[in-house]
Amino acid sequence: MSPAGVAALNLLERAGIGTDRFAALVGVKPGSVRSAFSSGRISSAMKEVLHRLANDEQIREMSAIPKHPESPAPDAPRAGRVYLIPVNKRLRLVEFSDGSHGKFLSKPDRFPVGSEVRLKLVEGDVWEPIGDYDRRGRLIE
Repeated sequence: MSPAGVAALNLLERAGIGTDRFAALVGVKPGSVRSAFSSGRISSAMKEVLHRLANDEQIREMSAIPKHPESPAPDAPRAGRVYLIPVNKRLRLVEFSDGSHGKFLSKPDRFPVGSEVRLKLVEGDVWEPIGDYDRRGRLIE
């Protein structure tokens, strides 16, 4: 079976439509659909229906994902990854696992880009590190 045919069958399976129903949507015989999928010669009418099914399936998957996952308590410590050191060498910008951002102050040589830091909220988007870290910003347990 061709890669295009495999992808089309996977899409039909995710959408919950069989080849017989797909053939009825396109207006051809089921044998023609099986032949087109196995040879990789998918007609423009089939591509159009597959495209509509893919869009519908994508919308269905996006609507199933909750918009705002449960956020932890505001005073709970969170782990963040340093992603930028601006011109101010004491400032560190961090990104959390949920995609939100914050900043904290540290000594200039600590916490290089990519460091994992446990933080607690001070106010607004300003955080402070929690725990003992060595000179390079690695957590000492």
